[in-house]
Amino acid sequence: MIFVINKTVKYNEYEGTLENIDDPGNTIILVKPACRLLSIFVRNNDMLIKRKQLLDEVWEDYGLKATDSNLNNYISGLRKSLAKFDDDELIITYPRQGFKFVAKKITRQEANTAMLDPDCIIEVENKENLTTDAPAAANRHYYAGLRNIPLKKIAIISVILLIPFFLSMAYKQIPVSNITNLGQYKNCDIYSIKYNGMQPKEIEDMIAKRYSCEDKANIYYYFNIKEKGLSSYASLITYCPLDVSVACELSYIKS
Repeated sequence: MIFVINKTVKYNEYEGTLENIDDPGNTIILVKPACRLLSIFVRNNDMLIKRKQLLDEVWEDYGLKATDSNLNNYISGLRKSLAKFDDDELIITYPRQGFKFVAKKITRQEANTAMLDPDCIIEVENKENLTTDAPAAANRHYYAGLRNIPLKKIAIISVILLIPFFLSMAYKQIPVSNITNLGQYKNCDIYSIKYNGMQPKEIEDMIAKRYSCEDKANIYYYFNIKEKGLSSYASLITYCPLDVSVACELSYIKS
């Protein structure tokens, strides 16, 4: 998979490279641990990732020695590499807790599966903001690498595929029982949670700007959610392909 960060940096996780969008010849090759770190971050944008999770998934699961010193050094190196392409501070440190990747926008592009590198496959979610995103890439396939994914990562994939239900726990104002079927857009079934009366056509237009719906998928539209500790409200679109090897994607829409 290829990730475009803030419209300026292209991260190819199969090749393990960072590239300047405006200057394709300007490329940095990442070592394996840095590649695995960044793969976790881009799929968990704006989410706090605990140090233990990073140590386990980047080192322990690959039979490597995991230390806080190693983690700090690779985070520092990754920061420097990203800073060469983007002026924003993308990795925030939470002392004694972990790290958070805070890109304004991340979009995904399909890469040639023949170039697939199992070391960099970590199936977790991707979060996008309000700005219009490229349509979701069609026919994504990860089966070639599943045999090499440690059992722990497979468990993580399973959890992520249930993201719409976990979100109802993270946002206590969104009971799953309040799901309303709003119909279908192309191959996507649309459901709303905490329906506020918005016309299905308005929701369909928002979805059409972000996802092509060429592949079968379920889309959950959450109205006026409020995360604990924040005063502002937002709506959330969760796009979940029926292909079990593909993670859900999130798009936040500020009120």
